[in-house]
Amino acid sequence: MNLGHVIGSVWATRKDPSLEGKRMLLVQPLCFDGTPKGGAIAALDTVDAGPGDRVIYVTSAEAAIPFRPPNDVTATDATIVGVVDEVNLSG
Repeated sequence: MNLGHVIGSVWATRKDPSLEGKRMLLVQPLCFDGTPKGGAIAALDTVDAGPGDRVIYVTSAEAAIPFRPPNDVTATDATIVGVVDEVNLSG
């Protein structure tokens, strides 16, 4: 799992049919101390996140798992799976 900050929305008039009805958000990956890490990515939203939210997202094959009813494949490389309320770093 990865930590990120939602910085915007992605609108696409033409997309893979498996993405119909799914929200896409722009996420800035973060280090756990809150500093940006790399460039922004597009991620599908499963938790009704919005701009300004700190989120947990998954990538690779795990990104498609929330959309896998039998015989369904969703074209995604990143999926938001949680909204973060607080991060505590110790030591």
